[in-house]
Amino acid sequence: MEAKLNRFFGATLYDRVFLGFEVVEVIDDELRAWSPSEHWAAVIDLRYSAKVAWIAQSVFNRPVRRVRVLVRGLSHNGREQPV
Repeated sequence: MEAKLNRFFGATLYDRVFLGFEVVEVIDDELRAWSPSEHWAAVIDLRYSAKVAWIAQSVFNRPVRRVRVLVRGLSHNGREQPV
């Protein structure tokens, strides 16, 4: 996933926005990921999620219609405590 993101967005943008980006899981058609900061999580969520979903579909060979990015360590399940 990292290599495809780097190739698609280019090294400069990847190093600025996606450094530390980590896919946590794919549940149904939602990719859940972490970013090292709240700012970059929001940037990825708002500006790049459609392209990330498209790349993830090719990597995981399954439909990905939504990308949800949180700050590293927060739980993607709202009823759970942070991990």
